Formats: sequence, C-alpha cells, structure tokens
Amino acid sequence: MADLTDILVNTVASGASVGFLPPLERAGAEAYWHGVQAMIDAGTVIQLLAIENGKAYGAVQLAPSSKDNARHRAEVQKLMVAPRSRRHGIGKRLMVALEHTAWELGRTLLILDTRRGDIADGLYGRMGYTRFGIVPAFTIDSDGTSHDTCFFYKHLTPAK
Repeated sequence: MADLTDILVNTVASGASVGFLPPLERAGAEAYWHGVQAMIDAGTVIQLLAIENGKAYGAVQLAPSSKDNARHRAEVQKLMVAPRSRRHGIGKRLMVALEHTAWELGRTLLILDTRRGDIADGLYGRMGYTRFGIVPAFTIDSDGTSHDTCFFYKHLTPAK
C-alpha cells in the first residue's frame, strides 16, 4: 500500500492526469487504493503491478465490461509508473501484460483515454492503439487550465 500510495502521489505531483489534482494528500491516495482493492475483491477490476525487489514501481488496471453485449471488451485504467522509473519500458511491459491478461479473459477490444500530450499519449500509439477521438477541455487543472483528452481502442489478436 505504501508503494502504491507513493506512486500515485508522485504521479499526480509530476503533472499526470489520472483523475486527481495536486497536491494529492497521502490519505486521499490511500483511500483511492483501498477503493481499488474493494473492486479487485469484487472481481470488477484486475490490477497488474511492476515489482522489483519487493517494491512496486508501476501499476495498471483492467476493468472488464459487465454488460451482456460487451463481454468482449475492457477498459484500461490508471497506467502509472513512478516518475523516477519512467522511460525504461515499464509502462510498455505493463501494457503488454495487461493485453495478455485481457486476451486470456476473452476480451478482444480494449478502450482507454489519456490527456493529450501526456507521456502515455505517445506510448499508446506506438503500441498499436488507434486514436478515435479528442474531446476538447475534458479535464481541468487546479489553476483552471483545461486539457484535451484522447480516446483510443485496440483490437487484440492472437500472439504469433
């Protein structure tokens, strides 16, 4: 829990748009992770972690759709890598593992969103995700500055 709290607090402090505004207090970050744990326990979210030497330094969540007509899709949520660990391929490895997990669950369509221009924006394009739309002024910073959000999808195919 402490590692995940650090990742979230530091991710928000570094300017990433993951649903929180800086400064994010540790108590708020811990409450978020407790909520994620409740969703994991309920079976509505799967979380994957990047761990080395017993310490977490990255996380991503997969939320399979529960709708009857959407059992083939899932949403990618909250890809985060500790700022000190970025640019080492951790985000990509987490996404590859998430795609493998989704495939094993019979989920062949992934959807996600990210703030335009964030580090993840470029990552998703390089990983074969298709940008299908941009919503202007989708998020707002604590100073009132608005940012566009990009929406992506990817159809998964069997590994070759």
